Amino acid sequence: MAPKVVVSPRPRANEIVSQLEAAGCNVVMLPLRETDGWQEFTEDDIATYFKDADAFVGSTREHYSRAVFEGAPRLRIGCGMVIGTENIDVDAATDLSIVIAHGATPENYVGVAEAVVMLSAALVKQLPAKRMAVQDGGWRVPFPGHMVRDSVIGMIGFGKIGRAVAHRLEPWGCRLIATDPYVDRSHALEFGVELMDMDTLLQTADLVSLQVVLTDETRDMMGEREFSLMKPGAYFVNTSRGLCVDEGALLRALDGGRLAGAAIDVWRKEPTNEENPLRNHPRVIPTGHNVGHSEAVYASFPPTAVENVLRGLRGDRPLYVRNPEVLPFWRKRLARLDAEGVKV
Repeated sequence: MAPKVVVSPRPRANEIVSQLEAAGCNVVMLPLRETDGWQEFTEDDIATYFKDADAFVGSTREHYSRAVFEGAPRLRIGCGMVIGTENIDVDAATDLSIVIAHGATPENYVGVAEAVVMLSAALVKQLPAKRMAVQDGGWRVPFPGHMVRDSVIGMIGFGKIGRAVAHRLEPWGCRLIATDPYVDRSHALEFGVELMDMDTLLQTADLVSLQVVLTDETRDMMGEREFSLMKPGAYFVNTSRGLCVDEGALLRALDGGRLAGAAIDVWRKEPTNEENPLRNHPRVIPTGHNVGHSEAVYASFPPTAVENVLRGLRGDRPLYVRNPEVLPFWRKRLARLDAEGVKV
């Protein structure tokens, strides 16, 4: 029997469908529903699309909840197209011995790292003020900025993006520091990065870059207290997730003179409201959750999602796994499904 794969109807879906069908899968595309926020699946949706599904490829617009996983007893693998999986209840999937794959392609995390370096240099060099001065009919600005060389760049989170940032900034002569409770100090030192606790990093860095995934632990991790710890005149970059930052606290840090500037690619509500004062702030570089995107990263998503799914259906480790701790339990579950005659 051909394995059933449920696919989100979002951009590039046709490429995923055609590749999965060419591999012998029975592909069912979800209906396109425009919603404000995540699309929630009803009991009827779960019964219709997931009850006999062997895999799914989701976008960031749908919510794959515990109810979805509990209603999909045949499910072998769930796959998100991008790095972030906050719309997927990974804990529930892990509890049920289901592997979750995602799109942590080099084009994705290197693209974000390139953007962090670009935004860091633009802020330190006072690009927003210099650009505005000329656009407003002036010429020079009173404060020309700093050298990137000798700047202390602090990274909150030192995963693939952080390592790629370090690889690019280390030759610039920066001092690189990071905080990440899940990274070994010796591993960070291999990249020329000094690990420290978060408070010390905030007090030390000339620029702080937030590079974490959204979890209960990282939600609202940058608020009033954290911004007050940052050095006067420091800069802040957020390319992770908007819900990790209290936007009101960031605005007060900018207007109160604590911070000299910020770059914001991700927002608490996306698209952010036109009246959001951070959107048109003179010392903010605002972008629409795409500053690290490129044609290369978009092209990488469909084949990666397809390969993740096909590997998962075969019982092989997917290319990029969000919950690697589940793998031994996942393999036992697949063996049980096969013994029960639920073969793909």
